[in-house]
Amino acid sequence: MLPALLAIVLSLLPMVRTHPAAGLMHVPTHRRAVALTVNDGPDGRVTPMILRLLRERGASATFFVNGDALRDEPQMLLEIRAAGCEIANHGFHHRRLAGRPYQEIASEVRRTATLISAAVPISGPYLRPPFGSVDRSVVRAARTAHLRIVLWNVGDTDEALRKLPAKLHPGDIVSVRDDMEGYKELRAVLDLAQREHLQADSLGMLLAQR
Repeated sequence: MLPALLAIVLSLLPMVRTHPAAGLMHVPTHRRAVALTVNDGPDGRVTPMILRLLRERGASATFFVNGDALRDEPQMLLEIRAAGCEIANHGFHHRRLAGRPYQEIASEVRRTATLISAAVPISGPYLRPPFGSVDRSVVRAARTAHLRIVLWNVGDTDEALRKLPAKLHPGDIVSVRDDMEGYKELRAVLDLAQREHLQADSLGMLLAQR
């Protein structure tokens, strides 16, 4: 009865962000660690600054990259990997996927996956739909591509921190943008994590070392 009811709800809603079926929003962990995620890049000017900041702080992150940005900055994927960070799929164009035809959604995911695999041999098996927009077709496209949908629980619906929370908690998934505002927010997040004695890791590291 419950699975059938859930299926009806999902079919009626154009976008689902809060139900666990929509994607991972928090990592249950016994470690004092959070997952850092960076969206919308790579950016030839800002991404190197973010990587440098992460190295200085002994931190890592998962970069959810857009396919159209990759066409301009394909070499940045090698720099992200060389810095010990993770690369994952953020669709091709930065636009809401929920409500679009399945084939269009699948193309967004597939085109970006192709660009990533052409540049680096290993990438994170994750999809973050832009704006966290998830419906049944997005879930289907992710499953077809063998990707796990990952959202976040620290950061607003525009994928940026407008106000830093008072505390971070183990297992939080933090979302910032790959731009100058996101760089400033990331610095503040790392300061807070240090005060809270929390390690800042990539999503894959946190999932592997729970």
